[in-house]
Parts: sequence; structure tokens; C-alpha cells
Amino acid sequence: MMSNPMALALSFAVLLAAVPAWAAGPQDVVQQLYAEPSLAYGGPGSQLVLSSDLDSAIQARAARAPGVSPVDFDYRYGSKETEISGFELLPQVDNNQAQVVAVFKNFGKPESVDWSLCQGADGGWRIADASSNSGPQAWDLRQLLGLRTDQIRC
Repeated sequence: MMSNPMALALSFAVLLAAVPAWAAGPQDVVQQLYAEPSLAYGGPGSQLVLSSDLDSAIQARAARAPGVSPVDFDYRYGSKETEISGFELLPQVDNNQAQVVAVFKNFGKPESVDWSLCQGADGGWRIADASSNSGPQAWDLRQLLGLRTDQIRC
């Protein structure tokens, strides 16, 4: 029996749409944050990539200054000004926790940002923290936002 190619394509599209967003791995979640800057600033859909407490803190900052980084710099790159090259994500997963290290050059200087992810009850990966020791000074996003690093609500 021959199948209709259009019906087959439509069925495939429906199947893809039904795949839950949490099927993405930790590296995919971090990549989303880099690809869509508004997610990092509390834009629509940020709750799908950020842990609930981190998202709440960023949403509160976004209410005061929409579309602006919740801290004094672009925490995705750990800098106020960027000229990025050689970008790469290096994931490490261990059960329901993951680390993804973003390595890149900013104005030709090697930099990195460490992303900590947690796995929520729904199975979805969420960013719980970002930090760096590679720039002019060490920083931790949760601490900058007044969140405890030992009490993450994924």
C-alpha cells in the first residue's frame, strides 16, 4: 500500500511538535540561552531554560529594566562588551545534574563561563547557575542576584 507523502510529512511534523521541550539535553538548553538573548533577560520562555528560583530573580530585575541584563554585564559572556569567536560548549552530565562550560575568545582573549544545570521533576534540564573565574574578576550569577547557591529550586 502506497502512502501519501504529504500525509507522511504532516504526521512527522505533528510527532515532532508533540516531543516535550524537556527532551533537550543540558548543552541544548545552554545553546538556547546563547541563541536567544531575551531568555537570559527574563523574556518569554525563560522559565523553560532557567531554574524556577533563578527565573524569578531575573524576572524581578526585568520588571525594573526590561530587555537589560539582570546584572551589570552580559552574564552569558561575563563581560560588558563582546566580540566573540571560537565559541564551543563542553557538557558533562552526572545523573540529575550537569555542567556545561562555554569556551570562547572575547576580543581574542580566552574566556569561559561555567553553567550548572539541574533536572526538574518534569525531566527538563534548567540552568541553575552561571559563574566564571576566567575574566578580570570571578563572579557567580546566583550570588549577584542574592540567591543561595545551596538551595536551588529547579
